[in-house]
Amino acid sequence: MANDITGLDEVQAKLRQLGNKRKAKNAATRASRKAMNIVKKAARENAKRIDDKDSPEKIWKNIVTKPARTKGAGLVVMRVGVKGGAKKRAQSGKPNSGGDTWYFRLVEYGSSTNSASPFMRPALNNNMNAVQAEFTRAYSAELDKEIAKL
Repeated sequence: MANDITGLDEVQAKLRQLGNKRKAKNAATRASRKAMNIVKKAARENAKRIDDKDSPEKIWKNIVTKPARTKGAGLVVMRVGVKGGAKKRAQSGKPNSGGDTWYFRLVEYGSSTNSASPFMRPALNNNMNAVQAEFTRAYSAELDKEIAKL
């Protein structure tokens, strides 16, 4: 991120005190989920505004927060997205709670015949400072919990 995050000096001191990289990564994952839930909530509110009331599919019900796979030992990536992907597929197994919302990218980015009505990107852009502040607060709290267990 290009923005400066304040309050990390005390977090780094707690990391040195904890010493276990795996526990620190688990704490970071929990904290990043709490922080990105702010974006998820905003994206759901934005999607509710543009969802078709007559359609049985609801994009907002399929918006989720989940961790992404990383190759580095100390890396944590949390994603907010729409379940179901962007291709219409035959439903196998348990269906999504909001229905088959494969068309969400056509709404988000537009197409040659429809203009874009973004709901995911503004959710992140409008809440960047709140996400950073929540991550710093939650990560510090999670590290305190891990240190208390020692």
